[in-house]
Amino acid sequence: MPENHTTQRSPLDSDIMSQWRKILDLMDHSIDLMLNYRQSGHPGGSRSKTPALIALTLSGAMRFDIRHPENPMGDRFVLAAGHCIPAVYSMLAVNNEALRIRHERTGQQRYANPLGEAGTLTWEDLLGFRRNKGLAGHAEMEGKTLFCKFNTGPSGHGTAAVLGEAFALKRAGARGVNVFALEGEGGLTPGAAHEMKNAAWGYGLDNLFYIVDWNDYGIDAQRVSDVVPGTPRTWFESYDWRVKGVQDGEDLAALARGLLSLTGEVPTHKKPGALWYRSRKGRGYGKYDNASHGSPHPMNSEAFWSTKQVLEDRYNIRLAGFGQPAPETAQGIQEQARENYRRLFALLRDDDDLCTYLADRLVEVGESVPRKPEKMLVGKAGRNPWKDPRFFDYKEYPGSLWAPPGSKQPNRAALGRWGSYINALGRRDYGRPLILAASADLAESTSIAGLGKSFDDSLPGFGRYDREHNTEGVLLPSVITEFVNSGLCTGAASVNFADDPFAEFDGFAAACSTYGSFAYLKYGLMRLYCQMSQDCEMKMGKVIWVAGHSG
Repeated sequence: MPENHTTQRSPLDSDIMSQWRKILDLMDHSIDLMLNYRQSGHPGGSRSKTPALIALTLSGAMRFDIRHPENPMGDRFVLAAGHCIPAVYSMLAVNNEALRIRHERTGQQRYANPLGEAGTLTWEDLLGFRRNKGLAGHAEMEGKTLFCKFNTGPSGHGTAAVLGEAFALKRAGARGVNVFALEGEGGLTPGAAHEMKNAAWGYGLDNLFYIVDWNDYGIDAQRVSDVVPGTPRTWFESYDWRVKGVQDGEDLAALARGLLSLTGEVPTHKKPGALWYRSRKGRGYGKYDNASHGSPHPMNSEAFWSTKQVLEDRYNIRLAGFGQPAPETAQGIQEQARENYRRLFALLRDDDDLCTYLADRLVEVGESVPRKPEKMLVGKAGRNPWKDPRFFDYKEYPGSLWAPPGSKQPNRAALGRWGSYINALGRRDYGRPLILAASADLAESTSIAGLGKSFDDSLPGFGRYDREHNTEGVLLPSVITEFVNSGLCTGAASVNFADDPFAEFDGFAAACSTYGSFAYLKYGLMRLYCQMSQDCEMKMGKVIWVAGHSG
C-alpha cells in the first residue's frame, strides 16, 4: 500500500450504503430548495455531482478535515465545474449540521469547528445563495468555503490551477497529499484540458486525480458526443494517465470502490489518475440534460413539488406550503424557505444513528490527515525564508549581483541574475527554492531560466526540472502552454505550508514569462488569483508575470 493511503478503509457494507443514500437525499433536496427560493443556479450538473462528492469525502479516498480546511497536509479539492457549487454548499451544510447536532448533544470539542460561525457553512447560509454578501454563484476559496481550494467558474480555469497545486505539494515533499478535481466532460473541451493532461504527465504528478461526471450535455441542445469523439477513457489514456470508470454514477459503493482503487494503487511511472462515472444531468430533478443546466423549476411550481413527494414517501417529511403557489412577499418566501430547511434537516436531528455516523465519520477522516514529514522541505517552524531580509533587502545583496557602472545590460539580464541568486541562496541555507518558474518555450530569451541557474561559482542552482532525472529542478519544462503556465503559477502560489496559514505564508512564489502578444492567454487565471489573494483569509504567495518582447 502506498504511503499516501495507509489509513483504514471504511466498510462499504449495506448499512453504510443505507446511510449514504439518506445523505444523498439530504444533499439533493438542499440543492432543490436553494435554487427554488432563489430562482437562480444550476440544478442539473449540481445534482449529478452529489454522488461523487459523497463517495470522495466519506470513503477515505480523500483525506481532509472539514474542521481544519487550512491544514496544509489535507488533500485539496477544486471544483473545476465551478457553476456546480450548489452541490458543495449542500454537502458542507449537511456535514456541518451533523457535527453541530453532535456537539450540542455531547459537548465534545471534537465535533466543534474551531473557525466558528465565520468559517462554518450551515443550512441557514443556503438562504443567502446568490444574494448580496451571501454565498457566491461560483466556487470561491474564502470564508465558509475554504474546502474549495481555488476560485472557479469559467471553464478550464480550475483545470489549469490544479496542476500548480499538485506540483507545489510534490516539490515541497508533502508526500501523500493529493489534489482532486471534479469536472464534467463539457469542461474538458477547452484547450486548457489538453495542456493540463500533457503537463501533468510531464511533471510526474501521480498525486493529481480527476473525477469526470460524464453526462453528455452542456448548455445547448446538442450532445457533447455529437462534436467530441471518444470517451473519458480515451480522453485520458491517450495522455498516458491511469483511468478507472463506473457505469452507474448513482451506485455509491461502486464510486467509492473506484476512488479507493485509484488512490490506493501504487502508480507506475508517475502517472496521474482519472475516474469517470456515467450520470444523467438532472438526475432525480424531473428536468434533464441541457434543459437542467441553468434554470430551476419555477418557484413552488407543480414540477418542483413533484420532486418533493419522495421526502414524504421515504421519510414522512412534508414541506410547508406543499402543492401551493409561492408566498406573495419576499418575507413570506424567506420564512417558508427557512421552515422547509428546518423540516428537511430534521432528518438528521430525528435520526440519531445517521447523525452519529456522519459526524463520527467526518471526525475519523479528519484525524487521518497525516502530519508533516520530517524531511518535508517547506513549512518548517522557524525556517521561513520569506522572513529572511537577505532575499529582499537590496542592501544585503552581494556586489557581484550588480552590473558595473556605465555598462549596458537589458532588464531581463537583471531578472536572470537576481533569480539565480534568490534560489541558489535558498538552496544553500534552506534546502529549497523560493520561486518556481515556467515559460512557454521562452525561458532563455526572457531570462527566466536564471531562476534555475547557479549564481557565480559559489552557489549551485537547482536546474531544470525533469520527472525522472532532476525532481529538484525549479525551471519546469514547458512547450506552448501559455494558459496552463498561468494556472501552474497561480495554483502553486496558492498552496501555503505554514503551520498557521492565516498569519503567514510559507510556500513557493512562482514566475512565468511569455511574449507580450500572448499576455491575454494568461489574464483569466491572474484575475482569479488577484481576487483570491484579496478575499481569502489564508495568506498566499506572489506570482511574477513577465511579458517579454512583442513576439
